[in-house]
This record gives sequence, structure tokens and C-alpha cells, in this order.
Amino acid sequence: MPSRLLPLLFMFSIGQAAAQETLQGLVPVQAGGKVLLAHAAAPTAAPAADSYVESRFRPVEPAAGQFYVVGRYRDEGNWYGAGLSFAPGGKRMQVEIVRMQDGVLTRLKQFGREAAGDGRLYAVRLEIAGTLLSVYLNGEKITSVSDPALPEAGASGVVASGAAFEASAPVTGSAADKPARIALARAPQRLRMQAGEAPQRLRVSALRPGAAAPLPFAARAGDAALLRVESRDGDVVLSPLAPGATTLTLASEEDPNVFNVVQVLIEPPPQAAMAPPGPGAGAGTGRAAALGGAASPEPGARRVPYDTPLRLRFDQPPVLGTAGAIRVLRKRDNALADTIRVADEYDLLGYEGQEYRRAVRRRPIAIEGRNAVIQLHSARLEPGEEYIVTIDDGVFTGTLNGRAFRGIAREQGWTFRTRPAVPMRTAITVDDDGAADFRTVQGALNHVMRQPQSARPVTIAIRDGRYRELLYLRGRNAVTLRGQSRDGVVIDAVNSDGVNPGSGAAQAADSPAINGGRALFLVEDADLLALDTLTLRNSALRASPTGGQAEALFFSSEGRLTVKNASLYSEQDTVQVKGYAWFYRSLIAGNVDYVWGNNHAALFEDSELRTVGDSGNPNGGGYVLQARTVGAQDKGFVFLNSRLTRGRGPTGNQVPDGATWLARSAGYETSWDHVAFIRCRMDAHIAPAGWAGKGVGRQPAPNPAQATAAAGWREYGTMDLNGKPLDLSARRHVRLLSAAEAAAQFGSRASVFAGFGGGSGWDPQP
Repeated sequence: MPSRLLPLLFMFSIGQAAAQETLQGLVPVQAGGKVLLAHAAAPTAAPAADSYVESRFRPVEPAAGQFYVVGRYRDEGNWYGAGLSFAPGGKRMQVEIVRMQDGVLTRLKQFGREAAGDGRLYAVRLEIAGTLLSVYLNGEKITSVSDPALPEAGASGVVASGAAFEASAPVTGSAADKPARIALARAPQRLRMQAGEAPQRLRVSALRPGAAAPLPFAARAGDAALLRVESRDGDVVLSPLAPGATTLTLASEEDPNVFNVVQVLIEPPPQAAMAPPGPGAGAGTGRAAALGGAASPEPGARRVPYDTPLRLRFDQPPVLGTAGAIRVLRKRDNALADTIRVADEYDLLGYEGQEYRRAVRRRPIAIEGRNAVIQLHSARLEPGEEYIVTIDDGVFTGTLNGRAFRGIAREQGWTFRTRPAVPMRTAITVDDDGAADFRTVQGALNHVMRQPQSARPVTIAIRDGRYRELLYLRGRNAVTLRGQSRDGVVIDAVNSDGVNPGSGAAQAADSPAINGGRALFLVEDADLLALDTLTLRNSALRASPTGGQAEALFFSSEGRLTVKNASLYSEQDTVQVKGYAWFYRSLIAGNVDYVWGNNHAALFEDSELRTVGDSGNPNGGGYVLQARTVGAQDKGFVFLNSRLTRGRGPTGNQVPDGATWLARSAGYETSWDHVAFIRCRMDAHIAPAGWAGKGVGRQPAPNPAQATAAAGWREYGTMDLNGKPLDLSARRHVRLLSAAEAAAQFGSRASVFAGFGGGSGWDPQP
């Protein structure tokens, strides 16, 4: 059983005084110009097997500082940690997984959150299982990272710097013993409500340690004059009474160490929204003067697709406010169909009633020039219904049709009626503003997923436009997304590991988790998906606090994927694939490991691999790919007759000569580094040594370490962009194939995909 946390807290301060003496068994460590204290004088013994180390702590001053629990501690300059890093003033914090190696601290993963600043305790757990390190905050798994260089054993303890903290003594146990958790299910870190609005009923996820058994809990408000809290059948019902900031505390009735505190911001009641001009205002008065030509759908519109976004066109670019909400009401009974707030939102992608859906944090409102675009939650509107839109005063600041915008009241008359249900057929259309079955690609995918897996192939025709959305497809084969033009159809969103950590997977519809992952498009349990003549762009910046890993596409399926005449953009991890994938005459752009995956075979034919400038490292050239092919006999990643080019990154910087490596290894014994470049043209940004194996920084050796004609890192017929053979004499860790060897392994598409279906094979055609 896991060890109980000690209720007694001990204080230790970090600063110049701490460098002079030992406090509570802690000794100072100097690293990176900061004083660190490592629990090294009397470390807690940690088992060599998979384990965790956990502590509860809180900062005692609103100053910049870090607190980590530590595992696999070998000495002052070598350990792993997980914890929180607080920004100056204590308003923001990063949940981090870090590595101290030879006295150098590296942040392996970061996940930004707002700090409470109210003196609450945080429970941080570092879990080490195999090569995987995971960080938990208050019982919630935040993110994970793999490091093949993990030592097999080491001590555990705590490390801190910068500010003063108080903390419980660290405890350890088996990684199989999961923490108790109590939290609002699928809720943001801060709840936003408005005084006087209808009560909200929210599900609570309260589970005993390591089990699915429910944990009895109590709920209370920090200020009962602002918020009334009731518990009902495992849920909480929250009634906002008056404006102000308070807290909601969820506490176990069995263990005082298990609790959670949620910030609740209660905004003032909606101010009076703008009303139509009076009778004496002259021509163009009334509703037309207020909304005419500026709202989409137009007031009174009929046959509106039931996945429609809402749009307002202002006279000049508006400013998005920090409070208020947009509401959509069903007219016949005044039922609330959807509420969209300016921040702290999430969505469940998929259709209502779907067994598994993708849960993601999101920003539902975007300002695009003069336009405000409002994305409703997935599958909230019904066919053949009339709806009313209201907007609180303060959501937007600007002028609309020559008048200062003060919101939109019910009496304003922004109503529309949705079209009848789209029939199940083999061709459906999407257009962001013209006549079509759907306004969004996800709306069309929801429709397609309602059809049984055995249904006939279906094509979603997407007309030119910008579609600002995350996508999800599950459980439907033979789907084609075909754009009107490659550069005209742009599906674009910002998502990253700092927003939705992890590669992502669907959850049962009643699951409390938000684990939908960092990709723009997540595909699960699908075969014969085709993406044709379109662009996918994940616009996350590696340089941003929430940047880093950010796939444009994650094909998480053992089936087959075809990408033709398409463009996929991101900076890191642009394309992640499992199963079997064929990319034909397509562009994949990125900087770090922008092609990767635990796959069987992926063929990039007549395509362009463009390394772009790194927004987080102006002189960085990155790595084209990282293979984690699952089987020794699988083909892995094959690049045939393709071009490796370079271009400017999102912040304008170019990739220097010799700065980009073809591949690096994950360093796993359980996956294979099967990569082959056959008759490819490469620009001068590719490093002369080519492959980042052992001896390049801290990169591990590939598996297999010695390539053969059928395995490992291989090249044949490499040229410069003008078609002149390159001098490969400086290449390392690679097998340079003969013409016969290249032909035997990669002579046709059928040979690359021969392993599909247990040997039945696949031979895709243009």
C-alpha cells in the first residue's frame, strides 16, 4: 500500500543563508547560478523498481521559486524531478518534469497553469515506470516524458530554490499504487459564472487510491454569501449569488490529505445589452441598423447548418473582453442549448451519444481582422430548431454598424432556424459561408461517425475557406476529406502539449478526464482514411510558454492512411503515425522530430520535407524524424524521390547550413530505428554527418546500432537539390545501400506495404 503523507509540515528557506548551513537534513547544491537543496543527507530509500515519490508543499511568499520532488538521485548534479516553478509575483506557475545531469538542469516537459496565490497546499508526485516519467498534481496526471538514460536506481527527496516553502516529508511507494483524486470532472482550473444565472450541476471525480471505487466527499464554498454549494448524488450544484472571487473546496471524508480547491470567479450580472434605436432615429433603424449585414447567420435565417459558428463583423477589429458569456437558447421552450465563455473552456469532439469522444481544452472565440468568430461546443444544436443568440455587454469592445457595441439582448432578434437533418449519403459538403451540408469539418465528421463501420465509402468535399477547429475521427473506415484546393482549404488551430498534454486518446463519454491530446487532427480505429488537396496547420509556437510538441496529424490506428497533394505544418512533431501511411506529393513542414511514430510502414513519395526556422532557437536546425517502428521486420519510414528543403519559420528565421539532422533515436530496445532515404535531394542545411547517433550531444545509439540492408538507418542515391550526387563520406551510423539492395527493399509501394493485413499487403495508387 502507498505510504501515508505525514500531516506535520516542516519549514525550510532557500537563499544565501541556506548556502551556509544544513536545514532539516537538507544540503545546498549550486547549479545554474541558483542554490538548490537536495534531500541527500538522509535520503529516503527508493526501490530500484518502478516507484513514485510525493510531497505536499506550499510557497510562503509570492516570489519566484521552484519546488521539485526528486527520484533516481545519485548525487547533487544528477537526479530527476517533478514539481512547480512559480513566476515572479506568484500569479503563474509551470508544472514541470526536469533532469539534472552533470550539474545542468533541463526542463523535459512544462505545462502552464495559473497559480492560486492563496496559500493552498499542492500535492506533487513524480512517478517513474520503465523509462517513463510522469508528474501528478493533486492526484491528476498532468503529463509524461520518456528518457531512455534513466538510471536503474537512486535515492529520493526534495529540491527547492528561490522562494520559501513549507512541505511535508517526502514519501515513496510502488508506481502501481495510484493516488487518490478528487476534482471537478472535465472542468477548467478556474470556474467562471455570473451572479444570478441558473445553477450549474457539475460532476465530481472522487476516487480512492488505485481503484475505481468512489470516495465520499464534502463540498463547501469559501464565501457562502457569494456561492451556494449543494451535493447531489456525487455531483455539486453551484448557485452564484453575488459578484466576487471565492473558492470551492472538495474534501475527502476519509482522508484529510485528499482535497482540492477550485477558484470561482463570479462576474456581475449581464449589463443591459444594446437595444434597437428609437423611432426617431431615421432610416435604417431597428434590428437592421443594429445587426443587419454584421451577423452570421443573418437574423431570421433559415436552413442554417446545425454546426454553424457565430460571426460578428465589426467596423474595426474588436477587442475581446475578459468576462461575460454568449448564450444560445432554443426558442420554443427557452432551453439553454449552449454557453460560450471568453476563457477556461473545453469541448467534447464527437456526436451526442457517441461512446468515446475527444475531450480538449480550447479557446472558443477568435478575433480575425474585423471579425469575431465564435465556435459553439460540438453537437449542441439540433436539426430543425429555432435558436436565439444573446451576448453579454463586455464580451467585445468595438463599434458595429456605427454604434458602440453593448452586447445583444434577446429582444434584439438574432434568431435562426437550423436545416433538417442531413441524410446519410456517400458525399457531403462543407463550406464556411456558402450553401453546404455543414459549416465545419468536425460537423461533417460527426455525421460520418454516426454511420456504421460497414457503411459504404464516404467523401467529405470541403470548399475553400479557413476552418478554425480541432478534429476527431473514430470508428469509421473509408473516409475521404477532399479539399477544393490545396492552399484554399486551411484547417488551422493552436494546440500543443502545454494546452492538451500527451499524444491524446478518446475517453468514454462519462469519463472525467481531458486527455484529447495536442494534435490538430486525432484519428483512432480507422482504416483507409484519405486526406486529399488541403492544408492542416497547427499554429502553436515552440517559443510560447505552452508550445513544444504539437502535431498537425496523429493517425493513431493500425489501419491505412493516404495523404495526397496536401500540406501539413507545425514546428514540432508535425506528423505522428501508427499503422501504415502513404504520403504522395505532399509537404510536411516542421523543425524537431516533425515526422515520427510507433508505426509499421510509412512511405513519403515525391514529397517535400521542409525544415523551418525554430521560433524557440534562432540557430536551431532540429531533426527531420524519430522512428519508433514497432517490429524488427517492419519497413519503418521510407522517403522515396523526395526533397529535403528549408524555409523560414513562423518568426522569420532561416535554418543555417549543416544544422539539421536526418534522424535521431528514442534509444529504446523495444522499438526500431528503421529509416531509409532513397534517391532523395537534400539542401545544405542537412549536416554532413547526416544522422544524430551516439556521439552527437547526448543522443543515444539507434536500434540496431549497426545498420544492415534491411534494418536501421540507410541511404541510397542521395543528391543535392540540383540532382548532383552528394559526397556522403562524412556520414555516420548509416548503411549506404547498393542499387540492388535499394531495389530489393524499396522497389515498389507494394514491397513497402507488404506486411499489411498479416502479409496480404497494400498497393495504393495515385
